[in-house]
Amino acid sequence: MRILLDTNVLISAFVFGGAAGRLLEKLFDGDFDLLISDYVDKEFCAKIKEKWPDKFDQVYSLFKELPFVFCDSSNVSEGSLRDPKDIPVLSDALFHQVDVILSGDKDFLEADLEYPLVLSPAMMLEFLER
Repeated sequence: MRILLDTNVLISAFVFGGAAGRLLEKLFDGDFDLLISDYVDKEFCAKIKEKWPDKFDQVYSLFKELPFVFCDSSNVSEGSLRDPKDIPVLSDALFHQVDVILSGDKDFLEADLEYPLVLSPAMMLEFLER
């Protein structure tokens, strides 16, 4: 299963731990390709620097050491979403033909996309625990 992670899930997992952190541990132990697009990587880096500058070096170096699949972002904007900042993430998901966008973003979760599937960390944990 190919899963594209959104910035908010990465921030939750790396800064706060909790359900998103537990989920990443389970995903790393499973047969999943965890994709991080160039757009998400840059956004994650900028958010950590902005909001938690004292944690940046530690968090970002750990992030880069984990077995994520880092991939290029699409040059084409695809789809229509309420929040225009989410369109690059959707475009990257479509470009890389992922099965799931893992996001806690309410706009994504309520977008009712036919493809790819959008799951929150809690929804994905529930799916894995079945």
